[in-house]
Amino acid sequence: MAGANGRRRRPRGSIQELPSGALRVRVYGGIDPVSQRRLDLRETVPPGPRARAEAEKVLTRLLNQVDEKRNPRTTAPLNQLLDRWLEVLDAEASTRRGYLTKIDKHIRPILGHLPVGRVDAEVLESFYADLRKCKDHCGGRTFVQH
Repeated sequence: MAGANGRRRRPRGSIQELPSGALRVRVYGGIDPVSQRRLDLRETVPPGPRARAEAEKVLTRLLNQVDEKRNPRTTAPLNQLLDRWLEVLDAEASTRRGYLTKIDKHIRPILGHLPVGRVDAEVLESFYADLRKCKDHCGGRTFVQH
């Protein structure tokens, strides 16, 4: 494929056949701003008679995600981004203490280990449902004196 200046452009994605016969689709997603490492979106298509056609569809979908900036920009865990946010937070001391208490008590134990790109609406809804059951994560018991 030639670019506007006549030079050959490097492909942004690839399809690789694995020893199992499955196809691995890989698309370049940019540089992680936190770790400064290359980000690739990957998906594996199981072997079968329509595997190549399915892999082409996956390649197109992943390229569209990158083009529309719908792909995760970082693989950093939520804990790491919370730490960075707290470093730049401009708030009164009492507000900061309140945020730290809530983050350490509720967010870090349940969501902190997850990569930011995995925290979606479904994860947040599940988290909120857990908080509604018991704000101190009491295993679903309706009332516990703390």
